[in-house]
Amino acid sequence: MNSEKPLPRRSVLLGTAATTVGGALGLSACSVSPSGSTTVPLAPSASAPPGRPIQIGKLNEVNVGDTATGKANGRTVVVFRPEDHKVVAYDATCTHAGCTVAPAGVNFECPCHGSTFNGSDGSVITGPARRPLMPLTAAIDGDWITVVA
Repeated sequence: MNSEKPLPRRSVLLGTAATTVGGALGLSACSVSPSGSTTVPLAPSASAPPGRPIQIGKLNEVNVGDTATGKANGRTVVVFRPEDHKVVAYDATCTHAGCTVAPAGVNFECPCHGSTFNGSDGSVITGPARRPLMPLTAAIDGDWITVVA
């Protein structure tokens, strides 16, 4: 996502899920979207067995109304935090042509053909995509955002 403001840099050591062995995540950068909200890219996490939650970032790094991207078991995921105690996540693969969608304020946009998806439910706002993003199981576990991927 482009922004006319410089990207502030910060890093945080983030652990893996309690069910995995060791590993770390780094929070790389934040950018301010044109709508004024902050988009936080979450760094890749270590792999976990399928069906197990993976910690993909600290909850306090994603403000209410913000979106983020991350990796879980090699899959790119997008996350939206609609409320203080709620997060939702989706597979970041656009349902139109398979490109990777990116955070755009409270929504997700496909850079390939311009589809826009609603951050709160993954539904299509503008096409050419016709199907919503595939939802993933996301939760808040203490200070962590977890995703099953």
